[in-house]
Amino acid sequence: MGRALRIIVPNLPFHVLNRGNNRQLVFKDSEDFKYYLGLLIKYKKEFGFKLYHFILMPNHAHFLLEPTAEGSLPKFMQKITLAHTRYFNKKYQSIGHVWQGRYKSSLIDKEDYFIWCGLYIELNSVRARLAVLPEDWRWSSYNFYAFGKIDSLTENLIDVDPYYLKLGSTSQERQNRYREVVKEIIKEDSLKRIRKNLDGGVFGSDDFAKKIKEKFEGAFLGLRGRPRKEEKWT
Repeated sequence: MGRALRIIVPNLPFHVLNRGNNRQLVFKDSEDFKYYLGLLIKYKKEFGFKLYHFILMPNHAHFLLEPTAEGSLPKFMQKITLAHTRYFNKKYQSIGHVWQGRYKSSLIDKEDYFIWCGLYIELNSVRARLAVLPEDWRWSSYNFYAFGKIDSLTENLIDVDPYYLKLGSTSQERQNRYREVVKEIIKEDSLKRIRKNLDGGVFGSDDFAKKIKEKFEGAFLGLRGRPRKEEKWT
């Protein structure tokens, strides 16, 4: 089967998913998570993209980001993957690929879909039963939005989701509303619907999806193949 053609457009948001090779662990301890966050900060500054939401899971990473220059997304993913691979193989005395060959990317409609995609990302730890509540998982942007927490790991890393600002007129109102929205979508059916759309390569309204497909005729996002099995730490 041929590879999916990749659409790389500046100033449009993407959901990006990168998995460990053969679903292997890519973060084994706290230092691994911290090192990768340091790489994110470094390459975010180099490539100038906006990072709105993220989560690092034991065997994969999710981002909601917006490239600001043509072709910067694949360059960023290549650099951070190579840099982390060198670190990982040296630390664990291993060789070969750490991450899978290709990351997956999906175009995200702005407006309501934008923040829903962000919440979907941040709820991964709960869905995977690695945390009871999303705030219990340290390696995501959730606590930044839900509680206004900024620490040395997230400082200079997160760009405020522009649609988050619409949740209230004060920081406290926005944080309270954000936590309420989590309760609304934490039901498995809602999360499955979001995941299905992301797997299809476009997450947005019917009109948005139609315009994207017409604009990029002949290209498609997301990988197709056998139906996905339930995965650990999805």
